[in-house]
Amino acid sequence: MRFLSEIIKKTVIDSQGKKIGKFKDFIASVSVTYPIVEAIIVRTSDKKDINIPWEDVDSINKVIKLKIKLEDIKEYKFKNRDIKLTEEVLDKQVVDLEGKKIKRINDLQFATTQGYYRLIGADISFKGILRRLGLEKIPKGLGIKLQEDNISWKDVDVLESNVSRLKLKVPEYKLKKLHPADIAEIVDQLSINDSITILNSLDEEIAADALEEISPERQVTLFTEMDTKRAADLLEEMSPDDAADLIGDLSAERGRELLDLMDPEEAKDVEHLLRYPEDTAGGIMTTEFAALSEELTAHQILNKFREIAEEVESIYYIYALSKTGDLSGVISLRELLLADPDEKLKNFMTKELITVDVMEKEHEVAKKIAKYNLIALPVVDSKNNLKGMVTIDDAIDIVLPTAWKKQVPRMFGR
Repeated sequence: MRFLSEIIKKTVIDSQGKKIGKFKDFIASVSVTYPIVEAIIVRTSDKKDINIPWEDVDSINKVIKLKIKLEDIKEYKFKNRDIKLTEEVLDKQVVDLEGKKIKRINDLQFATTQGYYRLIGADISFKGILRRLGLEKIPKGLGIKLQEDNISWKDVDVLESNVSRLKLKVPEYKLKKLHPADIAEIVDQLSINDSITILNSLDEEIAADALEEISPERQVTLFTEMDTKRAADLLEEMSPDDAADLIGDLSAERGRELLDLMDPEEAKDVEHLLRYPEDTAGGIMTTEFAALSEELTAHQILNKFREIAEEVESIYYIYALSKTGDLSGVISLRELLLADPDEKLKNFMTKELITVDVMEKEHEVAKKIAKYNLIALPVVDSKNNLKGMVTIDDAIDIVLPTAWKKQVPRMFGR
């Protein structure tokens, strides 16, 4: 087994022992699972690069010896699926799903098969860095044992057609199994282009959930650079309050562009929230809630609830509406399940409601949620019309420092 770090800058000589220059890079074809080295790139003394076909390489030991004379070399022509390993792979980043971190490729491993070098793995360990610096033996002398940490090349793939950016193949079927907060943490460590590529590999619901966990500043950058149609689709999957916050942070032109591409009903909800100052109950509330007529029976409500459950953020409370449409009561899901199926909602709902005005300041809203131990707080206007709901998640976002938010379990999820 050979490492790229052991070969870089080795002297290259021709069959007559004449020095040609220094080894600079391998050219390998990624058309197979374990890429085959097709050529070496040699930097000559006059700073020119020569692509020498692998067939002309005799051996790689203390020096790299060719089978032919310098003047007989016919340069290798770069092909569509070829990559330069030092330039385009070394020091690039891949996703470590186990550790939910981004790791850097510090070295590359090769195996010799039938006279060819094949790329078999990526070394992401600290040992790989020391090897490149020529310091690999120092930890051993100090009695320190460094762990190996390698990724098989079969688990590494190129992103789209840009071979200079790498990811693991496994995120395509495993990344989506991670918690949205873990996906967000991975995305936060990547460049913007790579973040967008990872998000594009996920289905819309998972990508939207992950985006809700990302800082507002990062969201703005991602949605500014992202394909417009994809960005609009993701906004539709986000909760209306989060989507509204994001739209409000984007430029007016970009925000309008995305709203115009969204489903009209989804866009209407977001635009409704954008009318309220962002530091008020209206600015932080969600319009996804369950509200039904107080005249319905428990049995009818259960049937209705099955229809609307996927469209609401909270499944803990059901709000009751009077014949005139104003807020008249509330029940929990537990109370609904225990109620007589033929009993009307108005007969077993809680009528002593704790509400908040749509223009109430957000910190006062958070205080009220904490004071009364509520999971969600209904938001009403001056006529007692139900306009939305502020969840405990929203309250946490107000009162906790950004660094702490991800450490608090999310109460709601779809």
